[in-house]
Amino acid sequence: MSTEGYSHTLKAAIARIYHKNGITVVGAGFLIGDRYLLTCAHVITEALGIFSNTEELPIGIIELDFPLIAPGQKLKAKVVFWQPVNPPQIGEDIAGLHLEDAPPNGVSSVRLVTASNYWKHPFRIFGFPQGHDVGVWATGELRDVQASGWIQMEAIQVTGYQVEPGFSGAAIWDESLQGVAGMAIAAERKREGVKAAFMIPAKVLVQTWSFLNQVLQEEPKTSPESQSTLKSPRQKLRIQEELTDLQEEREACNSQYRSAIDEAERVRLKRKLDDFDKKIDDLERQVNNI
Repeated sequence: MSTEGYSHTLKAAIARIYHKNGITVVGAGFLIGDRYLLTCAHVITEALGIFSNTEELPIGIIELDFPLIAPGQKLKAKVVFWQPVNPPQIGEDIAGLHLEDAPPNGVSSVRLVTASNYWKHPFRIFGFPQGHDVGVWATGELRDVQASGWIQMEAIQVTGYQVEPGFSGAAIWDESLQGVAGMAIAAERKREGVKAAFMIPAKVLVQTWSFLNQVLQEEPKTSPESQSTLKSPRQKLRIQEELTDLQEEREACNSQYRSAIDEAERVRLKRKLDDFDKKIDDLERQVNNI
């Protein structure tokens, strides 16, 4: 899928969920079928102003809109699937919504995708952190699974937004798989300087809510011969994109270094620049070897 295709597919499915006061934005969701949406259970409890560990399926009405397609055109939805917040249970904190009316023209659903290995898959996400009700984009890389079944995500850029509170319930677009690999559920807040967050992978979402089997795109099965012919071009493209991102990050870091006055800060930034140079050299060698 091209970047243009990604842009249409993902943006057309992103939902913004409001508090019952109709003003405050509490999180995100995304359309995954005819009038059905996915989000986190804790986003719904915040929207309705009820206890975060509510076990019974909530009966309140949820207000939402599709901000990148029809901003301000609010729709109402009911909770039709409920897996409450219940750590450390695998498959907890998941809510399914059903729209009372058809979504606006231009809104469309996404498909879920799975993989056996997510390591270093680049991702994009759109969320609503505090003070940004219009939404912001963040990027990073996926890591691997935890004992909870969640997949760790990390922001790898020096500048830009990272996944934080307000991104809960948002779709994680996996650029390697060209689809939604999971749903954002939590961000690391206990360790200062750690830019990590977590997603519920599509596999767990489907295991928890069987309806999602209808929107699951199975991981393509290819023969060893076809894998060998496809691996190099795809791998080279991924590395070139990573190289471009690193070069942009290095330039931003270099600008900070040039303007820094404090000596300790200059030393810290110089070390970062050296690390960037090593990574860039390594990626350039990889590209040349493919």
